[in-house]
Amino acid sequence: MRLKLVLMSSLIAAVAGAGAATGIILSAFSSLKPITRPGVLVVSTYLLPISAILLASIFVYRHTARRRKLQAILTATLSILLTILIFIIASIVTARRVPTQAEPRPQPDISHAGAGSADILSASTLLAT
Repeated sequence: MRLKLVLMSSLIAAVAGAGAATGIILSAFSSLKPITRPGVLVVSTYLLPISAILLASIFVYRHTARRRKLQAILTATLSILLTILIFIIASIVTARRVPTQAEPRPQPDISHAGAGSADILSASTLLAT
């Protein structure tokens, strides 16, 4: 078994596929809202890792003499795991450190409450007891 060939082709496929998809996502989309509406660019970000993994598996299959299917499946599995790992690392690295604060909504003025406020107060005292 050519383990070096399997490892190197899996690593190259994962870096090429996930790196290209991450690069497109980070450069083309300023927020994640456009991803919810599928388009050609969004579909291409999904197809890049899949096509890189497929090409790496075919490459390993064609360049080995024995146990071709096993090595191709091993390459695809390892490439998928590395691709997922790269996506997780990219999401951690590009995550916002400080959450954005929403502007507070204006509070209703309760100083001019009418007769209904007495009903609310009596209901709340009944619930408390």
